[in-house]
Amino acid sequence: MKYFKLILDDSNDNDVVVHCEDTHGFEQYELKEGNLLENWNDNITFYFNLNDGNRFTDYLANNLGWFIVSRKFKDIIKKVGGEVQFLPVNVVDFVSKSKIENDEYFVVNVLSIVDALNLENSDYSVMDLDGEKVYSVRKYAVSQDKVNNTNVFKLKGDEIPLFVSETFKQLVEENKITGCEFLEIRTIL
Repeated sequence: MKYFKLILDDSNDNDVVVHCEDTHGFEQYELKEGNLLENWNDNITFYFNLNDGNRFTDYLANNLGWFIVSRKFKDIIKKVGGEVQFLPVNVVDFVSKSKIENDEYFVVNVLSIVDALNLENSDYSVMDLDGEKVYSVRKYAVSQDKVNNTNVFKLKGDEIPLFVSETFKQLVEENKITGCEFLEIRTIL
């Protein structure tokens, strides 16, 4: 099976970009750790300005780098399965202060972290940061047997990027989910 790095498609200047000014105590990277969040605050609000863009995508660009998806995209993710948590957020017009109609958005907290990074076949560099080795991966390779057919996941030791299976990618494309790009990574058998 093929695997891909999921990337936000920011090529359309007309796409809505949302900004959160108050995360109600949640740190920006708290959602990158793969931990189930029990104390999510439903009042977390992202604001947009229609003068800056008026095309709402299914994967919504935002200032925190969170994986924010529409209800339609949420349903696709649920269909492919996997360990994820959906956390509701408010999306509000900055000018009128009114919530967008006919759609809901959710932060996807990906809980599946797999130890599948294959450094031997990846292109990376190593930096020493306070006595700790930090890897900066330019081109990823994963060991297929360690991914174990997981459809959406993060890699142990590099939890920021999201990775998806070919099955996930196909469902996104078939359902015309907007805001996504896919960068194929090497899969080592």
